Amino acid sequence: MSERITAANLDEVIKRNEVIEEQMKQSASLIWSKYNPMQINSPIQLALQILRPYGLIQLPIDNRYLSGAIFVRDGKRIPLINTALPRANQYFTAWHEIYHLLFDEVSFDHLIKSEILMEERKAECFAACMLLKGVERYYEDLTKMDFISKIFYCMATFQAPYKSVLVSLYEYAVQSKNEELCCKIKEVFDLQFDNLAEKFQMLGLDDSLVTPSYVINTSSLQEKIKKSMENNPELNYHKDNEAFLKNIMTEISMIIRRS
Repeated sequence: MSERITAANLDEVIKRNEVIEEQMKQSASLIWSKYNPMQINSPIQLALQILRPYGLIQLPIDNRYLSGAIFVRDGKRIPLINTALPRANQYFTAWHEIYHLLFDEVSFDHLIKSEILMEERKAECFAACMLLKGVERYYEDLTKMDFISKIFYCMATFQAPYKSVLVSLYEYAVQSKNEELCCKIKEVFDLQFDNLAEKFQMLGLDDSLVTPSYVINTSSLQEKIKKSMENNPELNYHKDNEAFLKNIMTEISMIIRRS
């Protein structure tokens, strides 16, 4: 699970991002060149296209600190996205989990906490590279309006969560030595919005981005089981896969009960 970013640790997070930023940009470029044979332009649709062959599970879980996870059983990796969170968080989580699936060579078989924490930071930075490229230019070109409204416009355009937008803009502010923007971001970074959908509506923005989808979908994993049965009807692989699905769903149910 990723660290919680606040105004208090924002500068520390930015410093760690500086070390890995170029590597994550290269990984993001690789996604468009190697993992996008259908030339999908939408980062959101591309993320789902990449995740589905892994048996993506989408379920609403009443735990705002659990945005997603990857379950590992018998060498198989199954991604989970919590659909009880706003869609913007789901999109960011999708790319976070894709990093772990495609580029993370540490978290699945290492126990060194510092290395795993760095992989989590890389996953967050990678997701930002996939969703928020150019957000600083868009922000600067916005017409005059209050600062929070500008952030909401950035969220709507780049389909990204509130804090993710602020982190990217803070990186830009630090690099460009824009102290005024740095201060503005820290002042609003830890704000909580109970009526975010209403604020989007008042600005004429699509409020579905900041509301949950509550999707329940295990079809990708079930499709993998079906294909295994069709390709190897004489073998018992499908029984193992059915047991695997049952175990995954049981584990998810345990998480829901604990949350």
